[in-house]
Amino acid sequence: MIETLTDKTYWEDYWKAIQIPVLVNESFSNDRVIAEFLKAHVKDSSGRKTALEIGCAPGKWMIFLAQILHYLPDGVEYLHTAVEKTRENLAMEGVTTASVFEGDFCTLILPEKSYDLVLALGFIEHFTDPVTVIERMLHPLKPGGTVILGIPKFTGINRWLASEVDKTQDYQLLAHHNLSIMNKKFFENLSHNLPLRPLAIDYVGGFEPALFNISRTTLWFRILFRGISLLLDNPLLRTLGLEWYAGYIMAAYEKR
Repeated sequence: MIETLTDKTYWEDYWKAIQIPVLVNESFSNDRVIAEFLKAHVKDSSGRKTALEIGCAPGKWMIFLAQILHYLPDGVEYLHTAVEKTRENLAMEGVTTASVFEGDFCTLILPEKSYDLVLALGFIEHFTDPVTVIERMLHPLKPGGTVILGIPKFTGINRWLASEVDKTQDYQLLAHHNLSIMNKKFFENLSHNLPLRPLAIDYVGGFEPALFNISRTTLWFRILFRGISLLLDNPLLRTLGLEWYAGYIMAAYEKR
């Protein structure tokens, strides 16, 4: 059994509170850099190719794949509340051919179907053995198909900020994320252990204030956080993809 670092009760409450529709918002920097990466490394399929998103709630990236890149997307989500929210979101946006499979991806038996693209954003970092999880992602992927992985990055300055925020929160950011994989080396080494050919591995974006809930932190920390945000949260620095403060890591591979 693959051990997960997530808190099921937390995510049940989280998805119950989500208001739909939820769409990719490219004015939000995190969405923008992920969208730019996908546009660069996932070719427009003109409605002929299929995609599977693992950990797909609330469905905004499935909608993006369908409406912008013209894929036929399916998704996997393990919480019933999240599945229902995703299905409702897809229906509201007219993505009517998508299936959302409910269950734990690590044990779920999917229908016999091969996909051109498998996508997982903010998923693998919640496992103690992400390599095994990624290996399982290759099963429904066609030879020559594309794998896209993306994870938030809680190392560098983000690790210190998260440790301060965690002192005031019930849900602990650092405890629920596998920090050991939040570096390019991990993603580069995947091609040594799995039948993958790297296409691109990048630190993307820049400092992302939205990663942190500072509402219950001390006054001095909130003031410092605002100062850091003013200094680092700007378009020029975002284009540099600097390791010490980037908010996300993205990787694309071809299945050999």
